[in-house]
Amino acid sequence: MTDLWIAGLGIQTVGQVTREVEQAIRDSCEVLYLDTGVATRPFLEGLCPRVTSLYQQSYSEEMPRVGAYEHMAACVIDAALDHPPVTFAIHGHPLVAVHAPFLVLELARALDLRAVVLPGISGIDTVLADLRIDPVVDGVQMYEATDLLLRRRPLQPDVPAIIWQIGPLETALHTMRVSRPERFDRFVAHLRQFYPARHEVAAIYCAPHPLMPPTILRFALEEMGQHAAEIHAGFTLYVPPVGSRPVLDWELLGKLDSVEHLRNITRG
Repeated sequence: MTDLWIAGLGIQTVGQVTREVEQAIRDSCEVLYLDTGVATRPFLEGLCPRVTSLYQQSYSEEMPRVGAYEHMAACVIDAALDHPPVTFAIHGHPLVAVHAPFLVLELARALDLRAVVLPGISGIDTVLADLRIDPVVDGVQMYEATDLLLRRRPLQPDVPAIIWQIGPLETALHTMRVSRPERFDRFVAHLRQFYPARHEVAAIYCAPHPLMPPTILRFALEEMGQHAAEIHAGFTLYVPPVGSRPVLDWELLGKLDSVEHLRNITRG
C-alpha cells in the first residue's frame, strides 16, 4: 500500500500527465501540488476531491527558497500521516531541479511511509524538443547557473551546454522582481573563459500550455545583459558547441564497420 506518490505533471500539465500519474491522483485522498499553470487546479479537481496548492502558501518575497521547500515537505508528510494515500504533484519531472521532493523522501524514510516516485516530462525533454537537439551526437553538459559560478566549473566548448535556472541567478531568495543587466556580468565573464564573445546562445522558456509556442531569445553571449528584463525564472540557457572534437582513436574508427571485429567482441 502506497502512502504517498511524488508525481510529475509534465511541462504542459494537462496534456502531458501520464496515465500512471493520473491513476495515482484518482486514488489519492488529497493532492498537494506545485504548479502555477492556470488549468492545473481545475484538472486536478476533476480527479481528486481534495486539492491544495503549495505555491502561494510557501513562497514569500525576499525569503530563502529553502524555507519554502521545508514548508512544502512538512505539508505533504502531515497529509500522508493523517489521510493516506496522498500525491505531491509537481510541474515537470518531480526530481529535476526541485529540492522539496528529496526532503519528502528523507522524512518518509524516517517515518516508515511508503513513497513512490512517478516521472513526468521534464524541462530537459522539452528543451531538446524545442531546440531540435540530439544529446547523443555530441553529448551534453548540464549545470545549474549559480552552482556553475560558485564552483567555477569548467566547460567543454566542443560539447553542447544546458545551463538551468538563469533567471534566479546569484540568489537563494525568492523574488518576482525583474533582473538588472548587471545581474549577468559575472555569469557572462565565466562563460567567456570558454566561448567567444560573439558566440550565439539561446535563452529558452518552454511553453507551459499547448497553445503557446516556446520563447527563444537568441543573442551573442556578450549581449546577455541586454535581455535581462525578458529572462525570468523559467528560462534555461543553451550554449551550442564552438566546434567538434576531432577523432583521435583512428584504429577503433576503422573497426566500426568490421564484421571480424564485431565477432571478436560478441558471442554466438
